[in-house]
Parts: sequence; C-alpha cells; structure tokens
Amino acid sequence: MQRAIPVLCAIAAALLAGCGAGSGGGAATSRTRATAPHGAAQRAAARPRPRAVPVLIPPADAPARSVHVPVLTYHRVAPLSAVGQLDLKVDPANFAAELAAIHAAGYHTIYQAQLFDALYKGAPLPPKAIIISVDDGYVDDVRTMLPDLERWHMVATFFVITGRMTEPGFVSADQIRELDRAGMDVGDHTEHHLDLPELTSSEQRTEIAGSRQVLQRVLGHPVYYFAYPFGAFDAAVVQAVHAAGFTLAYSTAGGTTESTAAPLTMPRVHVGRSETPGGLVALLGSQ
Repeated sequence: MQRAIPVLCAIAAALLAGCGAGSGGGAATSRTRATAPHGAAQRAAARPRPRAVPVLIPPADAPARSVHVPVLTYHRVAPLSAVGQLDLKVDPANFAAELAAIHAAGYHTIYQAQLFDALYKGAPLPPKAIIISVDDGYVDDVRTMLPDLERWHMVATFFVITGRMTEPGFVSADQIRELDRAGMDVGDHTEHHLDLPELTSSEQRTEIAGSRQVLQRVLGHPVYYFAYPFGAFDAAVVQAVHAAGFTLAYSTAGGTTESTAAPLTMPRVHVGRSETPGGLVALLGSQ
C-alpha cells in the first residue's frame, strides 16, 4: 500500500494539471467543422487535403535491430453492458485515468513512423516510448477516446474494419478521416474481421489487400500498418500481408520487444476492463 500512494498522488496531480489544458489550437481546429462556402470551386478548395505520411518501406539490407516499445491494445471504451466480450470494454472514466497515469509516469506515445525509423534507421525514441493501439473501429474511437487523447497531447493507432464503415456503432468514412486529421495513425484490420488462416488465398487477398485499397481511398494516402483479427495468422497469412504492402503488423501475442526480425508479427500488451491506472503503470514498469 505504501508503494501505491506515490502513484495515486501522481495521478491526482496529473488530473488536476490537465483540467485546464485544452487539446491545443491545432487539435481543436481539426475537430471544428467550418461552414461550407458557396460555389463548387470554393467547396473543393475548402476540403481538407490528405494528410502527408512518410513512406515506410524497409530497405533491402535492413539491419538486425530491436527496440523496447510496449504497444497497448484497447478495443472499446464504453460502459459495461450485458452483451459482447466484457473484458474488451474499458470504462470511460478508467480510460481517462489510465492516460493521466501514464502521462504522470513520464511515458510518451509515439507514431508508427517513429517506431519504423527506430527499427530501420536507428533513430532515437523519446524516453519511455509506448504505442496505444485500438482495434475494431467502434464509434468510441471518436466520441470518447479521441477527446481524451487530445487532452493529454497523445497519439494512438486506430485499426479499423473497412467493411463496417456503414454499420451502426462503428466509425464512418468521415470519422476515420477525422481521426486521421486529428493526427492519429489509422491502420487496417481487414474488411470483415474474419479468421484469416481459415480463408482461401483469394479470400485473404480481399480481406487484406482489398481492405488496404479501400482504406487508402478513404484517407487519400498510403496505409502501412495492420492488425490481425483475433491475432490469428500463419505463414500464408503473413505472406499475404507482406504482398499487400504492409510493413508493420501486430498480433495479440504478449511482449514489448519489436524487431526487424519479425516486423509483421509484432507483440502487444492487452489492457482489459479490470486493469487499474496504477496497475497499468506498474505493468509497463515491469516489462
């Protein structure tokens, strides 16, 4: 209990510090919808330009290199309900407290491009670098998680299911672009969230390469990161992911070491409903 007191104090201090903090002028602007001007030419000029993203293609002579970067995995940030997998739903208040806790503990969220540069170029990372990833593309991504992330000036990677963009409860194409314009990374999570090893090679191409094409049309720029549904893959699936043009892909296997030896089967750390803010900080510190 004595060790828990400093952690709780740090969390409380961080929460108080954050109460008056906005998301910054740029972040606020990215989420403000301007009144549409009159005239087709003016409307075209007013449309947001596609976000510029760096090219993430590994060199042929990539060195053997690994880095310690915990990749946290969330699914939903929503109140508990009687349906669905309960451990995949983190309470909104707890999620906000977890962000405050990792901020107070000195952790820094990074982009996928920063991880890529650290692996393939030896670029330095900020101290205590972590990635926050979010699977499935629920509407919670925009309504709940994005405001909290912006409050703490954090970034996350949202892996969306492209075939669900028109389904209730999931992010639409406009909301996916909103995440992208807010400075978040958007990755692919297939078209229909199927068990990829159980599919034919043609079906795999549709779910992986076809989904990437759809997402790139939505965003207007390349997408290089992928997450396997259910964490399921085999050699053929990994090859299909590589052939589709992805260069970083994530499983559900536990671990915090990302490596050029296995860039398409990288591990993550699951954050479940029962995790506490202090427990999450302790978990990160023990990795």
